[in-house]
Amino acid sequence: MKAVVLAAGKGTRMLPITLKKPKPLVKVAGKPFLEHLIADLQGSGYSDIGIVVGYKKEMVESFVQSKGWEFELIEQKEQTGTGNAVKMCKDFAGKEEFVVVMGDNLYSPRDLARLAKMKGNCVSVAKGDPSRYGAVVKDNGFLKEIVEKPQEYVSSLINVGLYRFTPEIFDALSKTKLSPRGELEITDAINLMAKSSKVRVLELKDYWLDLAKPEDIYTISEFVLKNAE
Repeated sequence: MKAVVLAAGKGTRMLPITLKKPKPLVKVAGKPFLEHLIADLQGSGYSDIGIVVGYKKEMVESFVQSKGWEFELIEQKEQTGTGNAVKMCKDFAGKEEFVVVMGDNLYSPRDLARLAKMKGNCVSVAKGDPSRYGAVVKDNGFLKEIVEKPQEYVSSLINVGLYRFTPEIFDALSKTKLSPRGELEITDAINLMAKSSKVRVLELKDYWLDLAKPEDIYTISEFVLKNAE
């Protein structure tokens, strides 16, 4: 099963830490965050991995080489949204289905393995407050809409940035317009797909950890070390 790690962003919410290194290389529990993520992917059966690089890409490339990983590195020259990052993966994906993970999120190997067994397009969710993320509205297990940072209640399910796609996503991205902030949003493309075909919703059974801001380093480190015991 193919997996794509989106690791091209500038990590502005992690400043000043990310002035000198990309967020996926920020150390958590004594190791670069990316190392924990790759271990979880490999531990759940993903062997064909591509990493989208951009900001300080040479550092990510050097780290991958130092670990002896034979991954495909895919350059996103301009960081213009997660949709654009996924679009860069068309050749890597080919005609196969593939999973997309954020380079600053951790998911359990069990949930990653569950997603690998799914069929077709799929959005992963967790219960919580979606005001900082996106609310997922579903009907009978299928996606109706992802509402970004809703001001009013629409759902208690959060989009956790973990997806499974068929090649259909590339056609949807080609039809998706830039958002008001000038970016190609993957959620807009997913919403477009949901109007014409079925997009499944998978609720995580375990954890979802988001390395969003500096204080998250301690919280995630504590969790990783506790669960490694």
